[in-house]
Amino acid sequence: MKEALLGQRQIFGMLRKSLEKRVAQRYEQTKNAAEIVEAAVAILVRDALSVGDFAYLFPELIREIFLTAAPNDTLRRHCVYFRDYFVGEEEWQTVIDRLFKSEEEYLELTKQARSYRKLLIKRGAETFEKTAFQFDLATVFKDGNGKRYAWTLRDTKQIPIGQESETAEILEILTTLTIFQTGGVRRFAEYVKFKSIKTCIDTQHEASQPEQEELSEMDSSDEKCEISEKEEPSEEEPVLAEPSNENKKGKLNYQEIADQIDAKYPLPWELPLNESAAATAHKPKSSERRHGKTQEEIEQGREKRKWERKVKKLLTGRR
Repeated sequence: MKEALLGQRQIFGMLRKSLEKRVAQRYEQTKNAAEIVEAAVAILVRDALSVGDFAYLFPELIREIFLTAAPNDTLRRHCVYFRDYFVGEEEWQTVIDRLFKSEEEYLELTKQARSYRKLLIKRGAETFEKTAFQFDLATVFKDGNGKRYAWTLRDTKQIPIGQESETAEILEILTTLTIFQTGGVRRFAEYVKFKSIKTCIDTQHEASQPEQEELSEMDSSDEKCEISEKEEPSEEEPVLAEPSNENKKGKLNYQEIADQIDAKYPLPWELPLNESAAATAHKPKSSERRHGKTQEEIEQGREKRKWERKVKKLLTGRR
């Protein structure tokens, strides 16, 4: 029979029915009561912090372990978390008598767990309004070597203002467990910090795994095609388009304005031969001088000053 894994991924990631079935399979294979009890405590933490319902899982198995399994320190430390799994005071007293030598020993060894249990009961009794947002609890712990590592619990409840310390104490319950290890190094050895991250899911869809892989290959191919199309130079000759209105409204330099004036208001000597002749037909002979200049030179000066005034007017209007 294939080994039924029961690690961090399964405890904090599987759905309720699948997780309950996995725990039963694991105990059937290993008969490790301490491992199942610690896994059950971790599930209580998940139930307190998560939106999903993970309360009161595999109660018959829990009762069987505490009523029949050989007593050990793990069962003693964590038994109080499961007080409600037993019927009446008489059955619960039977558990205490099996695990502890005296009432004083029971109170001493379960002091921390009893404090944590109150937090779990309080959090379980609280109601949280459903929102369009999803919350994830991003945490930081230290492992057995003192090295920090990040761990995120998905789809958690929104933490009300003022309950940050209470939430941190619930997370500290994980530091009392020893089943989570990587390479022989214990995880959740020391709590450091957490933050609740809010995300909004508009819509989502998940395809079957083979289709996802095929789609991923297609998307990758499409992206390569788009890149190659963008990088491929055009074989057509570039066409100079008319400047847009936005470009016309842009600031032009002196030479650009001068070129526009030259094109729109040519000077008489720049006109074609037939137009130049018509423009100067009425002019006096160049031999007739006025103020030391010929009439033609005077006319040219007037046209030049007129042209310069137009340029200055255009430049002033664009500032």
